[in-house]
Amino acid sequence: MAVLQVSEGLVQTIQDEATIRGLTIESFLHGAVARERTMSDRRKIEREQGWWLSLPLSERARYEGEFVAVHNYQLVDHDIDRIALYRRVRERYGNTAVLIMPAEGPREIVIRSPRLEVA
Repeated sequence: MAVLQVSEGLVQTIQDEATIRGLTIESFLHGAVARERTMSDRRKIEREQGWWLSLPLSERARYEGEFVAVHNYQLVDHDIDRIALYRRVRERYGNTAVLIMPAEGPREIVIRSPRLEVA
C-alpha cells in the first residue's frame, strides 16, 4: 500500500464527501480521478475539433467522405471506414483521447426565411 500525504483539511473534506455519497474514501477518489480524466479528455477533443474546423475548407475538402483522426492538433490518420480508423487509432494511441469525426468539405447552405403576412 502506498502512502499519500495531504493536509488534514483535505482529508476531512474527502471523508465528508465520501460519507455524503455513501462511498469509501478509495471509491470516492477513484470516481473523482475518473471524472477529472473524462473532463480533461473532453476539453482536449473540443479544442482539437475547433482546430480542425478552423482549417481552410479547401484543406478539409481533401478528406470529404472520410473520417479523420486528430491528435495534438495534427491530422494523424483518415479513412472512409470509421471502425477501421478507430481500431488503428486505439492500436497506436491506446486510451489516449483522439478526435475522430467526419471530415466536412464545402457545403451549400440554404436558408429559408418565412414571411409573416397580416391579413
